[in-house]
Amino acid sequence: MLLAVEIDNSAINFGLYEDYNDYKFTKNFKVATDLKKTSDEYVVIVDSILTYHGIERSQINAAVVSSVVPQLTDIILAVVKCLSGIEAMVVGKGIKTGFPIKVDSPADLGADLVANAAAVIDIMKKDNKGKSPCVIIDMGTATTIFAINAKGEYIGGSIIPGVGISLDVLRGRTAQLPNVTPLVPTRAIGKNSHESVRSGVILGNAIMIDGFIRKFADEMKCGDNIEVFITGDYAESVMPVCEHSMRYIPELTLIGLCCIYRNNIKA
Repeated sequence: MLLAVEIDNSAINFGLYEDYNDYKFTKNFKVATDLKKTSDEYVVIVDSILTYHGIERSQINAAVVSSVVPQLTDIILAVVKCLSGIEAMVVGKGIKTGFPIKVDSPADLGADLVANAAAVIDIMKKDNKGKSPCVIIDMGTATTIFAINAKGEYIGGSIIPGVGISLDVLRGRTAQLPNVTPLVPTRAIGKNSHESVRSGVILGNAIMIDGFIRKFADEMKCGDNIEVFITGDYAESVMPVCEHSMRYIPELTLIGLCCIYRNNIKA
């Protein structure tokens, strides 16, 4: 069983895959990111979750990790080692991604972005869609919008403050605006503060995303021939009010880690 781990700014996502060629996961779960916790504390938490789901440590015979929180990388690697006795593969310099990365400094590209792209490219191959231009949106702590061109090259994108950050800033920097949950807005013209904030943040993000998709398509000169993938905690709130059709895949990053692991053990 392959253990895939994505270390994000807000949560650490774990996926256990019996068949990582077809992305058939046995169990997915997440633990809150906490820089104050030690590896021993994380071991207790993760071990208890595995036990709760009836998963034996001995079932884990491979592991792959991506991290955008450098302070936690070694801690989680130690957790994986303690639980399974395995040295995890880490997405970073020297890893075979399976696709060309055409940005100024490929080594600086976030491991989550690399994993998302690996997943999308593999999914497109399985769907017999070849190297169609793609846009990949990840709505987590930050909203990332990145592009793959018709040659199957990862060519760059945009990084924007996420929905949660926007709501936190409005709540923290204004005296009278309320704490608003990120629900799908029913209209653009809000009739009260809650509706107006929801319209501004959720609908505003949808309009922004649609605009970026059009802009990316123009720059790649692909017209409407573009596939859009979306993932992340806030995707379900924003996607319904977007104009473009999108494929929502909650476990996109973990799927990408499976693809990267497979690419490297076959290399």
